[in-house]
Amino acid sequence: MKKLAFVINVFREDGFRSGGEKLFYELVNRSIQDGHQVDLYCTTYLSEKNILKPRLNKLTLLGHPKDFKYPGKIKAFYDKVKSLTEKENYDFILSENISPPIDVGILQGHSLIHYRDKAGNLFSKLLYSLAKSKHIKAQKQWLREPYRKIIVPSRVLKEELVRNFGVPEEKFLVMHPGVDLPEETPHRNTDKPFTFGLSAPGFSKKGGYVFLKALKILDNRGYEFKARVICPKFRKNPWLQFLVNQSGLGQKIEFIPYQQDMGEFYSSVDCVVMPSVMETFGLVALEAMIRAKPAIVSSFCGVSEIISDNRNGFIFDMTAKNHKNLAEKMEFLLNNNAEYEKISQNAYDTALNYSWENFYKGFKEELTKI
Repeated sequence: MKKLAFVINVFREDGFRSGGEKLFYELVNRSIQDGHQVDLYCTTYLSEKNILKPRLNKLTLLGHPKDFKYPGKIKAFYDKVKSLTEKENYDFILSENISPPIDVGILQGHSLIHYRDKAGNLFSKLLYSLAKSKHIKAQKQWLREPYRKIIVPSRVLKEELVRNFGVPEEKFLVMHPGVDLPEETPHRNTDKPFTFGLSAPGFSKKGGYVFLKALKILDNRGYEFKARVICPKFRKNPWLQFLVNQSGLGQKIEFIPYQQDMGEFYSSVDCVVMPSVMETFGLVALEAMIRAKPAIVSSFCGVSEIISDNRNGFIFDMTAKNHKNLAEKMEFLLNNNAEYEKISQNAYDTALNYSWENFYKGFKEELTKI
């Protein structure tokens, strides 16, 4: 039995809003089930049922979630955690995201330097640098300090951090996240038009505008299709509404709010599209695959590392003519029903290898090597 500490800003036991929240829950829950002594340090513990909370050895709440917008307050939070953990003799202390290192870092998101580099033209990059200067400086300092190990969800994130911060490659451990197995595998409803799905809570970063352009190409070529887009802020985005109306796609696209239960969304679409400008992994694609729904992902997505183009899904080049490249993959599916069935089955078979149980087994094995 090991003594473990997890350091997380906001911990969710259910109602997950991101793949990172789900990942930390699975690690904490399975570590407890495995007989380890688990302590949790966080600003907030969110749960509807509080099933996991009583099974923790210790829960320590400190700070405020909004403090994580300010590098000085982030440092103060971690300094406090260090003072509380230094005499606890933990085997491992696992913390999230780019922050002052304590022991093992589980990093899920790109650095601010990467966001700056993707900000657009030179003027936009300059504005971003000025707005985030203190935080960028802090991230540079934190990543120069030694972690025992850095766990990342993809080579995409590993290569970014090596390139931008010079972190030695041997510091990294790439572990693709897992997925829940649904109670039953949904079957395609062929009585309705082929439906593409996009989860885009941040419409621009998730490639929403690339998606719209690709749909317009298909529409111009006379294809029948539908699209469902998760976009909670659609009604507050007049520019997006204008573009949809101007394109003539209003009758083909359904914009829906945040989905508490993503299962219904996956059941309602035939393919998930992920044209993200930046995506360290992309759990939505894997969750679609485990439901036998193929994914079309951009070459910037970490999940592309488990997809073989035209075999268990599709990867399109995001570097040039991205909307045309995406439209080509979408058009293939619209024209090849027999291939769709094969690719869907291959997607499902691939996803079976990425269960949370397998993820935790790999995690536990790797800890023994650190």
